[in-house]
Amino acid sequence: MPHSSFESLDAVAASLPFHVDDVHAVNDTYCRWRTARKPTDQRVVQLWTYCFIRRYFLVKFVHETTYRASDLDELIDKTFRKVERSESQVKEPSRYASWVSVVCKNTFRNYLRRRRHAVSLEETSMPPLVAEMPTSYHDVGFAHQALDRAISRLPNYLQACVRLRFLEGLSYQEISDRTDQPLPNIRAYIYKAIRRLRDDDELLSYFE
Repeated sequence: MPHSSFESLDAVAASLPFHVDDVHAVNDTYCRWRTARKPTDQRVVQLWTYCFIRRYFLVKFVHETTYRASDLDELIDKTFRKVERSESQVKEPSRYASWVSVVCKNTFRNYLRRRRHAVSLEETSMPPLVAEMPTSYHDVGFAHQALDRAISRLPNYLQACVRLRFLEGLSYQEISDRTDQPLPNIRAYIYKAIRRLRDDDELLSYFE
């Protein structure tokens, strides 16, 4: 996946008043919007939703190079539209971020099913809008912790750059400035780290 895809996502996510991984902040904003219906809160929720969905599928496509690049934009667009159509119907507002993750996960599963059986994405269905999430679902916060542990298992020289990239959301240039490492080195470190993370059993269990 081109590095520019993640860099452009960083630029969009920078407009959020909180980090993409701040689940509590987005849940609070969503609950506030459901209560007061302020357009500013809705815009923040929609921006976070887009960033989360886009990052989810970018990571999937980084992990598997056989996926068609043309499918990436289609998946992001379809998933965002699914969420947008039902965003005011979530039965447990305090778990909005978790619900969006379930939509992403189910949409991706349907995409894999389509690849195997030529089933159209138009036939996919939304996950049940219920308070209880499927037991197989891993909460966003737990996945974040799993990533943190996986990074700690990388060689020491890779850890700092990868933490800045995937846990703090810094761009390659920002990491280069922060660590005083040349930009080509940063790109090489991130690439090596991704290859190693693909083989981390604990981390992969959160993206099955």
